[in-house]
Amino acid sequence: MKLDWGSYKHFPYERELALREIAALMGTDARLTSTGEIQSEGASLSAAKMLTYFASVQVDGCQAATIQRQLEQSASATQRRQSTRYSVHGLHEYRGKFNPQVCRALINILGVPENGVLLDPFCGSGTTLVEAAHRGARGVGTDLNPLAVFIANTKLQALVTPADELDAALQRVVDRESGIGLGENLTARGAYLEAWFEPEILPQIEKLRIAIEQESEHLAKFFLVVASDLLREFSLQDPADLRIRRRPTANVTKSFVEVFSASAREAIRKLASAQAVVGTALRPGRAYLQDNRALTDVEMPEKADAAITSPPYATALPYIDTQRLSLVWLSLIEPDEIAKVEANLTGSREMGTKAKRAGVEAICSNLARLPEAEANFCAELQAALTEKDGFRRQAVPVLLYRYFDQMAQTFRAVSRQLKPGAPFALIVGHNHTVLGGQRFDIDTPKHLASLAESEGWAVSEVTALQAYQRYGIHASNAVKAETLLVVRAPHHAGETPTGNQHAPRLAS
Repeated sequence: MKLDWGSYKHFPYERELALREIAALMGTDARLTSTGEIQSEGASLSAAKMLTYFASVQVDGCQAATIQRQLEQSASATQRRQSTRYSVHGLHEYRGKFNPQVCRALINILGVPENGVLLDPFCGSGTTLVEAAHRGARGVGTDLNPLAVFIANTKLQALVTPADELDAALQRVVDRESGIGLGENLTARGAYLEAWFEPEILPQIEKLRIAIEQESEHLAKFFLVVASDLLREFSLQDPADLRIRRRPTANVTKSFVEVFSASAREAIRKLASAQAVVGTALRPGRAYLQDNRALTDVEMPEKADAAITSPPYATALPYIDTQRLSLVWLSLIEPDEIAKVEANLTGSREMGTKAKRAGVEAICSNLARLPEAEANFCAELQAALTEKDGFRRQAVPVLLYRYFDQMAQTFRAVSRQLKPGAPFALIVGHNHTVLGGQRFDIDTPKHLASLAESEGWAVSEVTALQAYQRYGIHASNAVKAETLLVVRAPHHAGETPTGNQHAPRLAS
């Protein structure tokens, strides 16, 4: 058997993951030679086709493309760089998007079985859940961002919706839109949107929404997500800025419906190409609008075989603030709820004055009973502050302390949903801050490993990765270094962690 890496360049860590996939799928005795040949008693063509980082496999002179290569080719004809927007992955721009190839490789390496259950407690727009479905597993995800959950569930439903059904629905929507009239909009939603769209643009967007919502729910949500992804481009919100900042004009030359139609057709094309590879008889799973520090309302078909996630890092950038136009347009939250939802996200840097004062006291007394290393680090940051540090930097120690507390609670909740000894893989970004003129590196992977151990988990791996190059409006804010952290769930349900099991939760 001979494996072909394909034409684009792989990171060193991707080649390492590829070798680990071989061992996981073909047996621990499997070895790959410099010429790409592999020999193993467990090697099979079906197993080789499940590999992530190889383009094809050759056996006895017959060559077959891997499933991953077929999926990537379904999105783009060029193979000069790794395609990450195949299938439904490119359906909506989402900051901090998980690299789908890494996710698929981890599913293989961790041994998630076909028909197994995979949990993602920070599922975002659903990358892990989609890859679980591609692999034949059922993904269960949670997130506190209503837009993320909406996108994730829409992607999952699209996987099992025939593309030709969506294609027919698109034509109906476009034909219907031209005959729709608008009445007066006196709602808070309408007033908010009027402030962010030019008078000639908002009616186009609202008429299209009405036309879309006359379709059945599973079809309507697909087109609403496509339209939502275009809102910033047509709004007075600067698309190149993560914060809400106004620009004088949207400066668009095409109508919203015209751009929407082209975007929807391209999304349907990618979906159709992916369905030709993996079919539609999948187990699409589900995302829940649920706090992962509790996971009380998540319907698990059984204890999960593994968990995979890419959590936010400390003092994360503003998810809700960036996506507020979509959230309001889709009626997922009211305009006056934006700040409240933002503040409740893990890693949020939004905090009121009263909560900040309480947070300083919590650091001094280690109210959350964090492990010594994390408590001392936050105290060191607090001591480094000077009057020259602005209000955002003044809040960093408290925000970091709250983040550590939130992640400890997440480890505790996730452990109750996994099988004993099951792996939990986290792709974690590093961070840093400057306080009192001094730079402090925040080794988030190291701190999370410590927090996991305090909750009874066993740390089994900490591996440095080169961060995947990101493009678009979030590129300048992308994490430059990442780490793969793998921890194992406690083996006994009654096992008592040594850390902050009964610590009070810090307020937002």
